[in-house]
Amino acid sequence: MKVCAAVRMYVLHRRTVGQKLEGPALTLQAFCVRYGDVTLGAITAAEVKHFLDVPHTGPATWRRKYGVLRDFFKYWQCREQLSSVPMPREVPKYKPTFVPYIYSRSELRLLLDAVPRCQQRTTCSASAETLRTLLLFLYGTGMRAGEALRLRVADLNLESAVITVHNTKFYKSRLVPLGQDVVTLLRRYLDTSGRRNAQNSPLFESKDHRHLGHSPIDARFRRLCALAGVRRKGSSARSPRLHDLRHTFAVHRLTEWYRAGADVQVLLPALSTYLGHVDLHSTQCYLTMTPELLAQASQRFQHYVYGGQHGE
Repeated sequence: MKVCAAVRMYVLHRRTVGQKLEGPALTLQAFCVRYGDVTLGAITAAEVKHFLDVPHTGPATWRRKYGVLRDFFKYWQCREQLSSVPMPREVPKYKPTFVPYIYSRSELRLLLDAVPRCQQRTTCSASAETLRTLLLFLYGTGMRAGEALRLRVADLNLESAVITVHNTKFYKSRLVPLGQDVVTLLRRYLDTSGRRNAQNSPLFESKDHRHLGHSPIDARFRRLCALAGVRRKGSSARSPRLHDLRHTFAVHRLTEWYRAGADVQVLLPALSTYLGHVDLHSTQCYLTMTPELLAQASQRFQHYVYGGQHGE
């Protein structure tokens, strides 16, 4: 079997069982460009490494592509089309260095205040009210921006204060409870646009009544940050992102739990489920994300050790 035929069958199988496979499919198509006419069993680990070692490929991208090819070859090994998996043994060490930006509440206010100026041009795809509601919704629910932009009015149940998120990042759906502030926000937003009963309408729609694209909204958010003067301190070239509202939601929630004296370790699994994480590790990383959160954790530890009598 040629590599190209194997890739085509593999992608079709994975999508048949409900997986999107968008990024991995692109990696496999690129592999086909180089080795598509080679027999599957003739591919060597050296050839795979040569494909992975493209100039200017960072460790994270290298490992992601490595995982895609490893799964592909294992699939065909299980179907007895390969006697072994031709993957290189040496994998570059990778330590994530990117730190999400956690917005302060004052910065959130600056962003909201700058929305009218950001959206004043008639060429803007979203109205100021839509962008403002989207920002508050993302901060109030911790939802991924892509999930929010795919929502329809029919996915809302404002009476039960819950929203259904379909086909999320990990190919599953989940229910997201809504706080009363978010319910009030959405009711006002839908009433203002007269779309409370427009069930098939996008929840966050463009001026021409279509779903808003992720890239245009990201671009508007970058402009919004510039107008509001919200930027990273120091020499980092990475700008605050729309997705960082999700991280901000998680960190602010954990901080409030610490302040309230709640058992954060017990509550972490609930937060993990709410955010749609596949494992608890993805949620635990938020415990060390801001000085304020570390301060709250330190106070809790000192109270545990000294019983509130510091310096004993």
